[in-house]
Amino acid sequence: MTSSVSPRVAIRNILVLTDFSPASDEALRCAAAWARGFGAAVHVVHFLRPSQLLAGDAYVDLSAQAQEEGRLKLAKIAGSPELEGIAHATEMDYGEILDDLPAIVTRNHVDLIVLASAGRRGLNKMLLGSTAEKVFRTVRQPVLMLGPGVTTPPSAEPRTILFATDFGEAAEHASSYAFYLAQWTQARLVLLHVMPAASAHAPGLSDVNLAEGRLRALIPPGAESWCQVEVAVRSGKPAEQIREATQLYAPDLIVLGARRAPKVSLYTGWATAYDLMSESPCPVLTVR
Repeated sequence: MTSSVSPRVAIRNILVLTDFSPASDEALRCAAAWARGFGAAVHVVHFLRPSQLLAGDAYVDLSAQAQEEGRLKLAKIAGSPELEGIAHATEMDYGEILDDLPAIVTRNHVDLIVLASAGRRGLNKMLLGSTAEKVFRTVRQPVLMLGPGVTTPPSAEPRTILFATDFGEAAEHASSYAFYLAQWTQARLVLLHVMPAASAHAPGLSDVNLAEGRLRALIPPGAESWCQVEVAVRSGKPAEQIREATQLYAPDLIVLGARRAPKVSLYTGWATAYDLMSESPCPVLTVR
């Protein structure tokens, strides 16, 4: 693989967030597979946040126990077969993710963050929030998310990639990652744009042609010599149409451009990226 698609794109250091759950184990395996493919290093971080509801000796005892369990589990990860032959390190942090994560990312020169999410929805989402959503809407680095709908092991080398774009401010940067990954495995790459459909009529042919032209403008010179590129334009609600396209093309990976974080984070759970991540059968890569 070469990295000639874009000088702005490189994956050299991958950070994995773990809570030691089975879902986090899948995220680690996915990160390790990508690290092998790109010759990258892996940094595994566990955020330790003991309950603040306990006080006195009970809190001290629980905190010490949690620290010891965390150290043992991180040591097990460090010696696991998944990371054999990969440069890696582990770290336990005692603060809040959004407070400490930026410094960890900067210190380790992180290019990609990988994590699993339970994909909370509805009332639980409003009350508890989503670590995954907060992360991908806070950090500048791309975030690869494995939602609860990912039922099969993520492909180490994605053969079909679906890149969905609204032609917003993240479109060009996100497309660079889509082509970079497609070049990695000589993959089939589908470029998708969903047009808003008015209630009275569907978009006209000229609108579709214009959108197809904008999609083709994202294709770097020579790309079609090393990957199969397709363009598709649909109309309707973005999350619904991307979901249907996922069923049609059966991608191993979805790439999305994520908008800037909104002022009121409570309502971000219904954003297209989060909705897709919550139900997608494959990992979703969001690029700011």
